Amino acid sequence: MDNNNGTREIAEIVESALADFRKGMEAREQLSVRIGRRTTQIIRFGMFGLSVLGLALFYLIFILTKDFATITDEMERMSVNLTNMEGYFSLVSSDLTGIRQTLLVLNDNIMVLPVISSTVGNMDASLATMSGDLRTVTGQMASMNSNMASVNGNMQIMNKQITDMNMVMGHMAGNVNQISKPMKMFPFQ
Repeated sequence: MDNNNGTREIAEIVESALADFRKGMEAREQLSVRIGRRTTQIIRFGMFGLSVLGLALFYLIFILTKDFATITDEMERMSVNLTNMEGYFSLVSSDLTGIRQTLLVLNDNIMVLPVISSTVGNMDASLATMSGDLRTVTGQMASMNSNMASVNGNMQIMNKQITDMNMVMGHMAGNVNQISKPMKMFPFQ
């Protein structure tokens, strides 16, 4: 009977050890399930957050490309206006060259006046020369008036071009403000 009692005790010890082992394995399995659930929750929330950030990023890129297209159009319009202004600057330069030539001719004609005063004895010839010179001066003054009218017209056109350019710059400023609007909704400004 002693042998039977020893076997029973060994069986009870083995049974107790196996029960403890099963409890340990069940606790380990429950722990693994809990870790798996938490990991799944973390991954789900992470993917949701990345999806929201991805959508916001694509929206910002869409707005940015749309506004850059508008800015490009405005820059092209400004380029046309600047090209036109360059042509008008050339016209003004040529008109100023004409005015300078007219003033040189006028200066030459005015230098004749001392010669007229010194030749009072030869008044008829001097008056004829003076009359011709005055006709030349009159023609040059008419040419200068024409050049000044042309300069005035060119200046008015340049004024309009600059006004148009100011309007385009105002549109560009509005577009830049439009570009920055999506960033204002984020709290990390």
